[in-house]
Amino acid sequence: MLGIAAAEVLIMISPFAGFFYASLQFGSLLEGLSTSPLTAWLDGFFLNHSAMTTSRLLEWHRTLGMALLALGLAGFVVSAAQVYGKKLTRRGVAKGFLYRLVRHPQYLCLAVAGWGLLTIWPRFLLLGTWVTMLFLYAGLARFEERRMAGRFGDDYLGWARGRGAFLPGSPVRRLFERIFGRLRPRAVGWATAYVVCLTLAFALGFALRAYTRASIPILSRPEQRAVVLSVWPKPESWMARVFDAALADARVRARLEATRADGPVVATILPPRYGMKGMYYTLPPGQAPDRRHGGPELGVDPDGVDEPVEVVLSRAEKAYGGRLTLEDALDVDVRLIPLAIVEVLPASGEVTGLRIPLPQNHWGPRVVMPVF
Repeated sequence: MLGIAAAEVLIMISPFAGFFYASLQFGSLLEGLSTSPLTAWLDGFFLNHSAMTTSRLLEWHRTLGMALLALGLAGFVVSAAQVYGKKLTRRGVAKGFLYRLVRHPQYLCLAVAGWGLLTIWPRFLLLGTWVTMLFLYAGLARFEERRMAGRFGDDYLGWARGRGAFLPGSPVRRLFERIFGRLRPRAVGWATAYVVCLTLAFALGFALRAYTRASIPILSRPEQRAVVLSVWPKPESWMARVFDAALADARVRARLEATRADGPVVATILPPRYGMKGMYYTLPPGQAPDRRHGGPELGVDPDGVDEPVEVVLSRAEKAYGGRLTLEDALDVDVRLIPLAIVEVLPASGEVTGLRIPLPQNHWGPRVVMPVF
């Protein structure tokens, strides 16, 4: 009995485990997707991850995501413990706590945890994987209900009739039946619903990305064929002053001239004590990133400390080729090739250091990472 219960738990968490793994690994898959304009956008991000915005709603999603992930995982553990506690002690159907509200709280909790993880690491590929996970759990729930009805009969059926599968009242199921329920065979309805949901999810993702981009201060410098953005929101005049100070250094100009290519330059201003530098560059062996005094992942306000910012000068390109315009520099499928890291004191404009990174981010030369 214990072995069967363990096997059922593994089956139950497999879709979420696959979703979680996709959020951390799949580097080779991401590299492959980036080589075609038809799939390269899947590598991109639909919410800000490595930069702050001027939108309170977008900044709130960071805290919300962590809370949803923790709440969902906790709810899953409690619900699973109820089910398998009943199973191991042979005490019938679990009907208490979250099971008072819905028939499958464990799957609902994993979906909530998945959404929390998605807001933390908002890659389009992960969004598609999350939608796929929901459909897999819907199928697992139907299979589980047939098995429970066969085992417990009227006791289970009477309890199940008064509860929705995943939400009270089953609004999603009613909507599915109204729109796709008449399609036959039934598998056609499911497949159509999956394609429609996937399309709507990606459309919403692109809308969120457009809103995110509009909420980030971006300075266009056509004369240098460059785009400047600050991870910590600052006025355009501030960004222009820091960028101009970096370009005023002869060594920086020589570096840009030596690495001249068709792609525009993206200058990303990282605040002091920034904790996600690997998103933008990685240094040669033996050179450790400068993390003065430690600090939060998004660093500290550059105007609140007397410490230099890092201006990461990168070349924007797309893996499948083509000449990029200045307007294309922050596209969803753009990858940034770091060229130079210039340390600048914002108050005085003094350049205090210049480092040459490897031509890649921490994850590799061909993996797309967030530009904001």
